[in-house]
Amino acid sequence: MALEFRAAKKSDLERLVEIHAAAFPDARGVEERTRVLTANPFGPLQDLVVVERDGELVGHAFLFRIKAWFGGRKVRVGAIASVGVAVEARGQGIGSRVLDELHRRSSVRGDAITMLYPFRQGYYARLGYGGGAPHKRLSCDPASIPAAWRLAAREHVVRADGRDREGMRRAYATAALHASGWIDRREAFWERRLTRDHVTHLAVRGKARGSIRGYVAFAITQAEASAEASVLVEELVAVDDAARRALFGALGALRDQASVVELEVSADDPLEFALMDPKNVLGAVAGGPMVRMNDTTRAIEARGYARDGTLDIVVDDGEASVLFVVCIESGRARVHAMAPKDRASAFSTSKATLASILYGGLRPSGALRLGLAEAAPSVAVRADELLAIPLLAPLDPF
Repeated sequence: MALEFRAAKKSDLERLVEIHAAAFPDARGVEERTRVLTANPFGPLQDLVVVERDGELVGHAFLFRIKAWFGGRKVRVGAIASVGVAVEARGQGIGSRVLDELHRRSSVRGDAITMLYPFRQGYYARLGYGGGAPHKRLSCDPASIPAAWRLAAREHVVRADGRDREGMRRAYATAALHASGWIDRREAFWERRLTRDHVTHLAVRGKARGSIRGYVAFAITQAEASAEASVLVEELVAVDDAARRALFGALGALRDQASVVELEVSADDPLEFALMDPKNVLGAVAGGPMVRMNDTTRAIEARGYARDGTLDIVVDDGEASVLFVVCIESGRARVHAMAPKDRASAFSTSKATLASILYGGLRPSGALRLGLAEAAPSVAVRADELLAIPLLAPLDPF
């Protein structure tokens, strides 16, 4: 089956919208789908790779160029989205061929990893993707937010204005250093985020002029005039815990207007322990993105590390095993690859599981408990110390 891949063109839009609607059969109309393809905040239409068979478009997928923070360093990522195959071409392996092409392009241009939000994890696991950490969707009564937090909000939280824009951006960059998967937002992306009419921004200002310790962006919605209002939190960013509590307190202060606050937090966030009325807290675990290493050495060396030391990692890909001798100094890793001789002192796992450990937040000891890795107890302890990273929790799904 001869397939040809190229960048999308405006003349393709009618057919691309048709394929997109069949692949993602939700309520969006032609106009909104066209905006997704032509005015996506993560990249232009030219980032959409289309596949032709005998001159007919039969599939598409975005391959965005982004950078995201992992271990305190910005890493080049190939962000894959909107993978769609025409109805008449499904079941013929075209989707896998499209992804193979995207992986090749991403690797050639130097990306350390690719990342995507899966429609079905098992499908992408077969293509070398490792799972990322899930996140929690919380829904709570704003009155359940502690009174002390609401008091802190009255003292420290203000409505953000144009003076705070640069401070908010710096606060985001500071918080991103201690997170996994937060995207290095372009200027156009910030412009879109900060100029929407229906979104309110509140901030905690610092002592220095123009400094921001944190901010929250949210919308208050009602299904109809007489219905109860909901507070939908888009993002809450803080550089310290006191600022974070104050921002949550500001949401709690909306208890006379809204009956519920909805937000997403990292799977290990302890927020629900502080809410005063647990019966009013509903939580759901939602799947996060998956990650794939384009090149193992590049992936190990690209992210940052909090501890210095050495570790031998054996990666089995089903056909061959490779030993990666990892030396970490001043937060940077250097790797030497060779054929494995002795596994006794090595941490052994698959390429997909290593991707989850390096970029998804899976602890090496957790991989051992799941039967996804092998290592002596002392090696497992050292692997946890050296490879640990915050759970993958991007704020900007693509």
